[in-house]
Amino acid sequence: MQTSINTHMSQWSDSKLLGLILQQRHSCESSEAMADALLTQLGSLHGVLNASQNVLCSIPGVGPKKYIRCQAIVELQKRTSVQHVERMMKMESVDESKAFFINQLQYYQHECFAVVLLNSQHEFLHYRELFKGTINSASVYPREIVKYVVDYNAANVLLGHNHPSGSPEPSQADIVITQKISNALNLIDVQVLDHIVVGVGNAVSLAQRGCL
Repeated sequence: MQTSINTHMSQWSDSKLLGLILQQRHSCESSEAMADALLTQLGSLHGVLNASQNVLCSIPGVGPKKYIRCQAIVELQKRTSVQHVERMMKMESVDESKAFFINQLQYYQHECFAVVLLNSQHEFLHYRELFKGTINSASVYPREIVKYVVDYNAANVLLGHNHPSGSPEPSQADIVITQKISNALNLIDVQVLDHIVVGVGNAVSLAQRGCL
């Protein structure tokens, strides 16, 4: 019976899946109706999972516990992504880098700048979200990145940050800070392999754009 449920879950509607997650002292029908209302008002699953507590809880029937459940889904996705990379060890393709940073950063409502540390064989060492800012910008300090790199004796780094607006198109400021960080790390013989800019469900590689 369990196998049958798992097999057909990919065919479930967004409302049915979300309703299952949110169900609490309600029938399946009322939970699915609540999920449908959330999707209608917030536009998509991404909109629901990205919504602030105030926005989500303003919808009838949704309280803090359901908001926490939605955030738990996001956190599980992020941890699964990190653990997958830890098991695979190497991050060698642009597609892998994009997928990793999308999983980590796409749901933030503020700008977040993160760094992946790799050794000389491009094997995963560590991941950290170093800087968080307003919805428009984050203050990024190259010296903090240098300290982080030295602490873990990394040989290569991947940079990533999100655009809360949803568009991954890099700004001139993104290119400038990438060059500043790259110049700072070059002084200690560490290479910036790429800077991934994350939007909603997609990302842009500055290395592919020729900006590194």
